Amino acid sequence: MTSDSIYQTFPELESERYYLRQIIEQDVLDLHEVYSDPRVVQYWGTTPYKEKEDTLALITSFTHGFDTQATIRWGIEDKATKQVIGTCGYHNWTKGKFRAEIGYEIKHSEWRKGVMTEVLTMLIPFAFERMSLHRIGALVHPDNQGSKQLLKKFGFTFEGRLRDYQYVNEEFHDLDMYGLLAP
Repeated sequence: MTSDSIYQTFPELESERYYLRQIIEQDVLDLHEVYSDPRVVQYWGTTPYKEKEDTLALITSFTHGFDTQATIRWGIEDKATKQVIGTCGYHNWTKGKFRAEIGYEIKHSEWRKGVMTEVLTMLIPFAFERMSLHRIGALVHPDNQGSKQLLKKFGFTFEGRLRDYQYVNEEFHDLDMYGLLAP
């Protein structure tokens, strides 16, 4: 399957505990719980969302990103509860350069339960096999130890620090660059 063909219908992925699917407007309450939590968004490059309309706008941007073939962002649905507990996917996808950046977040109550390990086990092969990527990048706040450990577990390599790369809450922040090349 070529990278262009993944945009004909939204690709769905499934593991033992999670279903990765298209994010829809009906997910707004589940996702607002994620994006309004300061602990979740502290390294995400935004302030916590106050209004569910902000979350709805984000959902719309995810849909637009897929429609314009620039990004692909899945909702992480817990099979047991049927709730969307976070999102994951690829952005800054440059098809002609065979690279994209990975991103993910889940609600705080799901941290340290192996969720993202199970999710990345699906996402990484998808990128290399179905998106035809050669490189997956990840930008991580230097203080985000959980994300850095997760990336290292999957073979990502620390490539350097981007000084004052992100501007949030009227402050500049460094970000660390990690990369994973196709096998």
